[in-house]
Amino acid sequence: MAKKDDLELRPVMTRIPEGLRRRLERQARWLRRSMNAEIVHRLQESFDIPDHAEAIASDIVSEITSELHGVSQSLDEIQSQIRAILSHLGLPDPAEDGQRVREEARALQEAQRRKEAERRKAAMERTGAARRPETEPSVETGDGEKK
Repeated sequence: MAKKDDLELRPVMTRIPEGLRRRLERQARWLRRSMNAEIVHRLQESFDIPDHAEAIASDIVSEITSELHGVSQSLDEIQSQIRAILSHLGLPDPAEDGQRVREEARALQEAQRRKEAERRKAAMERTGAARRPETEPSVETGDGEKK
């Protein structure tokens, strides 16, 4: 409940540009209010706007969420109907077919990676063997002779 002081009207001296005063006066006459009532109304509205904006934004978010949920349900229903039709016609489900194609592509890439790794390993072994001398290295015996 509002306090008595909150409801009591107090005079406030203010200076406003002439053009704004004329606009306020015109609007007050149009709405059949006094200039004072028009000024008080507009000031009060300026404080209420954030509350109204928050309520409107909340309503919009709620409405969009509800609509998106409905669209999602409709899409699920359509996908189910498409699968039923494809099954009836003996055709594969594109989603399952796409998944199978992706898995096959992954398997092919993995096989190619393994083959490339084996090829590199074999190449390294060949180059390593080419660098080793054909004959065994000579070993010195205890009496200074080479074997």
